[in-house]
Amino acid sequence: MDIFPNFEVKHCHKWAQLLVERYQKLRHAQTAIAEQNFDLAKRFFTEIFKGRMGGKQADPGMEGSLLYHMAMVTKMESETRVLLDEFKVKLPDVSAQLNMIYGDFVLDAKELTQGLGSLLWDFVDANRSLRLGTEEKIALFSKLKRQNKAIEGMLNSNAPQAAEALETSFRDWARWVVLMRLIQEYETIKGLLVTEAIAKTVGYSALEEAMTRVQDRFGQETVNIALDVTLKVGMRREKLQSVMLSDHFINYNMSTETLDGRMEFLNCPIYGSHKYAAEKHGVSSEVSALFCKHFCFAHAKAMLDTVLPFPFTLWQPKRIGSDGNCEFYLKLAYSPQAEPARFVPLVMSWNVTRECNMKCSHCYINATDKKLDNELTTKEAKHLMNQICQVSRPLLILSGGEPLLRQDIYELIKYGSSKGLKMGLGSNGSLIDDAVAQKLKAAGIATVSISLDSHIPAQHDIFRGVGGAWEKAVNACKALRKNNVLVQVNTTLTHQNYNQIDDIMALAEDIGVENFHLFFLVPTGRGTKLTDISPQKYEEMITNTFAKVAKHKLNVRPSCAPQFMRIAKGMGIDMRQWIRGCIAGMYYCRIYPNGDVTPCPYLPVKLGNIRETSFKDIWFNSPIFKALRDPTCLKGKCGACEFSSVCGGCRARAYGLSSDFIDYCGDLHEPAELKSDYLAEDPWCMYQPKNYLRQSCLPKTPTGS
Repeated sequence: MDIFPNFEVKHCHKWAQLLVERYQKLRHAQTAIAEQNFDLAKRFFTEIFKGRMGGKQADPGMEGSLLYHMAMVTKMESETRVLLDEFKVKLPDVSAQLNMIYGDFVLDAKELTQGLGSLLWDFVDANRSLRLGTEEKIALFSKLKRQNKAIEGMLNSNAPQAAEALETSFRDWARWVVLMRLIQEYETIKGLLVTEAIAKTVGYSALEEAMTRVQDRFGQETVNIALDVTLKVGMRREKLQSVMLSDHFINYNMSTETLDGRMEFLNCPIYGSHKYAAEKHGVSSEVSALFCKHFCFAHAKAMLDTVLPFPFTLWQPKRIGSDGNCEFYLKLAYSPQAEPARFVPLVMSWNVTRECNMKCSHCYINATDKKLDNELTTKEAKHLMNQICQVSRPLLILSGGEPLLRQDIYELIKYGSSKGLKMGLGSNGSLIDDAVAQKLKAAGIATVSISLDSHIPAQHDIFRGVGGAWEKAVNACKALRKNNVLVQVNTTLTHQNYNQIDDIMALAEDIGVENFHLFFLVPTGRGTKLTDISPQKYEEMITNTFAKVAKHKLNVRPSCAPQFMRIAKGMGIDMRQWIRGCIAGMYYCRIYPNGDVTPCPYLPVKLGNIRETSFKDIWFNSPIFKALRDPTCLKGKCGACEFSSVCGGCRARAYGLSSDFIDYCGDLHEPAELKSDYLAEDPWCMYQPKNYLRQSCLPKTPTGS
């Protein structure tokens, strides 16, 4: 008599457990509908299809499970294909053993899901014939989501018909989840058997050498396909990580104190299948170890690179085959040349030139049609990147002016990428067509931000000072997306576009943009001539923008508005994607075209010049940087605020508006000596700290100011 289950439930059948749990919630939802408790029914509906996050017991919902198993089918198919291509051999015949092992898994599936009704078909035949391409996956997923949208409408209108529709939709989703999981298993076992056959022919050393050669390409290719499907069906990029971990029990912790994290896999369906094949059918466990070491590692690395905004280094100190669980350790912005430190740059903005082909009303750098006489040379620019790597390996954003006017821009991107820096570009988009997008991608650019300040072409053109600027910016976004470059739209908030933000976000979404940064005007450079919005409107816009996030697929972040952290916390928004409101001097700084270092582009205080002092010395020893890293140095409301550790207030506004802004900042777009108080309270913040009256009478003396 067969032992049930054949495969360990812990490793191989979490998917079935989740289906059963969701089916129980379905019944609870139907009971709630019968009792006319539609609020409770909507809660169950959300948990069934969209899931719940948090810890080892997280459930990605039907949507996450289906996306995960679709992606894993691609991953497991790719493992076999890339190895056959690498060795230039034909697919060996492993059908007899494959069908035997796979048949045991199907028996498990039928037994574990029998309480759900007739969900299973003749899966052995289906596995051999049914394969969905990317567009077919998108079409299927979109169709199922439309069904759910209709059910949401029924629940919102308190329609009792929602109960029957809910069951129909559940079964439609469940059939596809089951089918994709079984195809995934079929491909997993096939890949193992094929790889073992290859190893017997070429030897394990040659097999590992081949896996090492192809692992990065394999990881990137498989994650790109999963990301393509995820984005096109309406999920955000950061959701990919939770989707890809949906069939695992995991512990995942990131520390903003040490800028590192650990992701521990307590189970693994691939390992579970390999273990069963080894114990019951004599398949070599040595092959399984190679999959874990090379292909699973490469897939995890590519996935994290897709969802994390900052560069990182990944290690795998434990593997499930030998240690009972897999553990990945990652360190943000890690550089082997750097010594460990509490504060290191995670992102840097480098104005590589002041030269620009536009005349933007708000330009903080007062860009012109001529570059500075003393801009860093190509040799000096490369030396700067070498110096940066002695501190960390951040996201390095090349900005301007218009950085594409610099003749050596592609050479600089390529050099920075070769040093392990994540290279970004901030552009007005006027010079980016398909050919330029291809060159940027080939040079190693990771992300490009394009300025777009209105959904109305003429209004954007007026703000940018050049006719046709809007059309070029939109076409630049399209060209970059066509060439698989991550695009971010930057919008500067003014009185003129205050009521257009929703329309601008919709436009960005329509042209394939994923990230949207809403910049709040800091009146520096030519920006001093613009009238800023009131503090009340500033606060309202942050709140309203966050409220619109659910309506869009964009990743939204306010910039030059550190109070967004306090507001996000009050709205119950997941804040793990952000470190702090104002990161100037802590995890961020700016390099001026001539090599001057300032805390940020809007705080033009010269802390040193890399021609005279090493960047490492400036970063670690500048008294102003040290003061910015100490929240106890903040004055006024900011110093008394209970949110000082997560917000910090805008240091540029504190500096500029604590005295005559025109004298101290407006006409001094070039970095200059300290002339005002960068530690004063942020004058644009309306929040009244709870203990401000008690502490405000206690003056603070900032260190190093």
